[in-house]
Amino acid sequence: MGQSDGQQQCAGCLAIASIYYLAPQQGPSQEAAHPIKVTFAVVVEGKEPFSAEVSCLPDDTCSLAKHDDLGINLAITVFSGSEAHGELSIYCSPNSCSFRNLRSRIEFFGRRATVDILSGEADSGVTTLLVARQRPRIGEVLISY
Repeated sequence: MGQSDGQQQCAGCLAIASIYYLAPQQGPSQEAAHPIKVTFAVVVEGKEPFSAEVSCLPDDTCSLAKHDDLGINLAITVFSGSEAHGELSIYCSPNSCSFRNLRSRIEFFGRRATVDILSGEADSGVTTLLVARQRPRIGEVLISY
């Protein structure tokens, strides 16, 4: 009976120990995620350019701008790791727009990037156009962090 009590206590100790040791391992990685200052500028032809600086957490989508006058909603995700890279996403209304890759999201590498904004909808990825359509460049986004 003493041995079975010891086994029950040991099983309980392991469960408590595993909870105790897992929590601190998760905590510091979240605490170590310091905000990253992202400076950006948006230049759209025929409109006044605007810029700002925001603090974003690594690996989280961060809203850069919701500019109603331009109809642009811009967001960034800065990925953690040794290489500096991220993803930029855009939504334009009432006139649709996308990036040069024909999508509303584009990945960039480095701590500085300049990304063209093109007129027209992003392709859905379901159909492939037989003829490459030319879409006019309507602006650009400049990112630095």
